[in-house]
Amino acid sequence: MTSAIEIADALGQPHPTDQQVAVIEAPLEPALVVAGAGSGKTETMANRVLWLLANRQVRPGEILGLTFTRKAAGELAGRIRTRIAQLAEAGLVAEEYDAFQSPKVSTYNSF
Repeated sequence: MTSAIEIADALGQPHPTDQQVAVIEAPLEPALVVAGAGSGKTETMANRVLWLLANRQVRPGEILGLTFTRKAAGELAGRIRTRIAQLAEAGLVAEEYDAFQSPKVSTYNSF
């Protein structure tokens, strides 16, 4: 398994906190994450996607990210898209990775 720390190092990103690592590397099952404004929820969601892809837990098209606002959805989608490309450059995604099969990110209302 590739750790969240190893992924951050490969992408030149700051290391997630211990609490973020616990969320990022949680088992593939429903979970509730409660955190206040500015606590890094969007960053943690993006890193969770990367970890799932790097560890071949899911394929990009099987991921759905939901947020409450269009601004948050746009931010999350942009981070995910950019970081998946970086992950692919680092050789940490499955060989059959298709940039056109990206995760879906939207607001609850639009979904």
